Amino acid sequence: TLAVGNSGGPDSTCLLFLINKLLTDLRSKAMARQSIPTSVVSLSVNHNLQETSQSMAARSAANAAAMGVEHLTLDIPWGTPPFSAKPEAGQPMEQVAREARYHVIFDGMARSGAHSVAFGHHADDQVETSLMRLARGTTELGAGGMRRCRRWGMGTGDLEGGLGWVGHHGLNRWIMRPLLEVRKDRILATCEEHQLDYVNDPTNFQPEITLRNAIRQMLTLQEEGKDMSALSGLPQHISGSLDKIKIAAADLQEITMDLEGGLHQLHGAVKVLSSRLEDVDNEVTFHLKNLTLPSPPSTLILSSHALPTIVHPTVRLAFVLRVMRYISFHPWGSLRADGNRRRTSIQRIIDTLWQSDGAPSFTAGGGVLWQPAIFSAKRRLRVGTQCLGRQLQPGERFAWMASRLPAVPYYILDTAKLSSKLDVDITERLAIAMSRGDDSLEVLFDCRFLVRFDLSQIPEKLVGALRKYQETGVNVRIKPHTKYYWPKVVLRKPSYPDTTYATLMDDGQIDTFGHAPWVTMEYIRLLDAT
Repeated sequence: TLAVGNSGGPDSTCLLFLINKLLTDLRSKAMARQSIPTSVVSLSVNHNLQETSQSMAARSAANAAAMGVEHLTLDIPWGTPPFSAKPEAGQPMEQVAREARYHVIFDGMARSGAHSVAFGHHADDQVETSLMRLARGTTELGAGGMRRCRRWGMGTGDLEGGLGWVGHHGLNRWIMRPLLEVRKDRILATCEEHQLDYVNDPTNFQPEITLRNAIRQMLTLQEEGKDMSALSGLPQHISGSLDKIKIAAADLQEITMDLEGGLHQLHGAVKVLSSRLEDVDNEVTFHLKNLTLPSPPSTLILSSHALPTIVHPTVRLAFVLRVMRYISFHPWGSLRADGNRRRTSIQRIIDTLWQSDGAPSFTAGGGVLWQPAIFSAKRRLRVGTQCLGRQLQPGERFAWMASRLPAVPYYILDTAKLSSKLDVDITERLAIAMSRGDDSLEVLFDCRFLVRFDLSQIPEKLVGALRKYQETGVNVRIKPHTKYYWPKVVLRKPSYPDTTYATLMDDGQIDTFGHAPWVTMEYIRLLDAT
């Protein structure tokens, strides 16, 4: 099943019509055995933040019904955890509404069995997104705008079950934007040609509400040659962002972005930046394949002598960000996994990696520790201070290792008090899963490892302990071990040392200490571009 985000507006109505028509045509041509979705579901979100919310939700449902498409209306239950109270008039609501909208859309995808959702963002939206990112101080990578296809990611939240959190399930869900290179006027013409009914969200034309609206108004006024006085009196945070956009656009190195050159020129500029982003992604993938040396699980060892083959500053930036996202313990795909893209921090990483073989270990954000290393195919790996000032032996080479930043030194891991994200009590989850007769249980550990339990193979001693855990106080936990914070499963009894039942080893295998293979531990962070 393919989901389509449907607001009832012209963009999503056009997209729903085109996708439904395409799949219907393909099925009629006996292509059902190809790798294409067999059904479409329309998803609309009722924010209930304005007077027109109900009517727009009703229009979305009516449009889907007219096309013979299954439809789900997703209400945001403001004030019910994990959702905040409903934003009041005059409060900033763009980010809050966006997070709530994406949260219920993901739930809608899960309910309908959809692994991908298509949104109706078009070429004009792409320009607005590029300019909004410039206002936030993005790099030229960010100025390339939205990707045509990307993974959903683990979400933006920190806590399992919190707003924006989707966990490992988000690594197998996709967001697509098929209309990114299509102009708004073509979308409207398609709606008119096929007599598609839609509604326009009146708040889209109120520049005082959001920065995107203000950018849209600014571009419309410039396109029509009208006076900009209509933008006077905007809230300070919006007018200040418009000023930042003008400065940042003038400073771009890769392309000329003339805000007064009209939408046609801006479409071309953003298209060039988007194309450049895809080229950079491919270059980074190529370099990672050539530079990466055999590495312990959850780490990445990069050959120092090959790093200078990456010359372009933008490619170096993208390379570092890709490594950080792979290693970080922050949710995959979140800004925090990229070190919040702080320019000074990322530039420090670039300067150190490309200019020095003998620098000491350091961190510069994203939860990633960078350490000097000496790699040899025949000798054990040397990491950290033991590499400083050391002469290379035959067959050795300098390298950098990226690994998880330790919360505490590894030699006190067993005695230190750790956060609940690192010392995870899974007793109740195991007991409930067993009582339901489930075959397995999956637990995401540290946003890095997916720990799977085969409940049919669970050791008898653990089964017995779990039956009485509420009386005895015993519990089963996942904790980190080794300096790389690999997971291990332990049984904890009051006043007794922990008993280890499963650990991840250097070679990636699982030691279950003589028991049947009842646990698997998979490092699930991805090194690809999307």
